[in-house]
Amino acid sequence: MIQIPDNIDSKYRFVILSALRARQIQGGSLPLIKEPSHKATQLARKELQQGLVKFRIFDPKERIKLQQIQNDE
Repeated sequence: MIQIPDNIDSKYRFVILSALRARQIQGGSLPLIKEPSHKATQLARKELQQGLVKFRIFDPKERIKLQQIQNDE
């Protein structure tokens, strides 16, 4: 069974963050760990488990404010 880090509040968020990070790796971002011949999804999962991927969870008010700023640009 995959161990979910303490800083991630649910397995669903872990899956979403892993998918987003894997997409970054597939798009050309350099992996944060050195593991030969691993798929992007495996690398992303291991990076999250080791706490190497930084992320921020916005509360609903912050999300609305951020969307307004993006719409104004």
